[in-house]
Amino acid sequence: MHSRQVLHGAERGEAAALLLSPMRPAFKNLSDVDISKNGSQFTFFLTAPLPAFCQMVGLHSSDINADVYNDAENILSTAFSEWEVILCTSTSVNIVWAQVLNDPFIRRLILRFIFCRSVLSFFCLPEDSDQYVPVCLPHLPSSILPKSEVVQSFVLRLAKHFNVADCFHFNDT
Repeated sequence: MHSRQVLHGAERGEAAALLLSPMRPAFKNLSDVDISKNGSQFTFFLTAPLPAFCQMVGLHSSDINADVYNDAENILSTAFSEWEVILCTSTSVNIVWAQVLNDPFIRRLILRFIFCRSVLSFFCLPEDSDQYVPVCLPHLPSSILPKSEVVQSFVLRLAKHFNVADCFHFNDT
C-alpha cells in the first residue's frame, strides 16, 4: 500500500481526490534518460504526455519525423476526446471526481493521468505494476481503466504508430 493512500478516507469534511505517483520510473533504457532535465516521469506525463511517452520508450525528438509526431499528437488528442466523453457521461464516476470534472484544467490532468497509468501498466510487467503504475483515489470508472478496450486500443495504436509495440505487454498482440 502506498503510504499516502491512508489519507483517503481519513479526511474530515470533504473527501480528497488523489493522484499518486508511482514509486519508480520506468524506461526502456534508463542510461538514455536525464531525469534532472525533466524531473519526475509522472509529472512529465501530466505536463507533456507525448514527449514523456517518447522518452519512456527511448525515442529521441531528433529521430522522429515531424509528420509522424504530428500524427501521434492527433492520435492522443482523439483518445483524450473519447475518454473525456466517457468520463463525463459515466454514471459510475465517484462524486469526488464528478465535483471537479467541470474544471477544464483538472479534467485535462485526469485525462493525462489515464494515459500515463495505461501506458505504464502495459509497459511494465504485471507483477511490477505496484511499483511502476500510478494510482488514483477514489478509483475512476472501470470504463476507462487501462485494460478497457477504448483505452488499450489507443495505447496500442500509438505504440504501433511509433513502431515500439514490442516494448509493451498487450494481452491480444
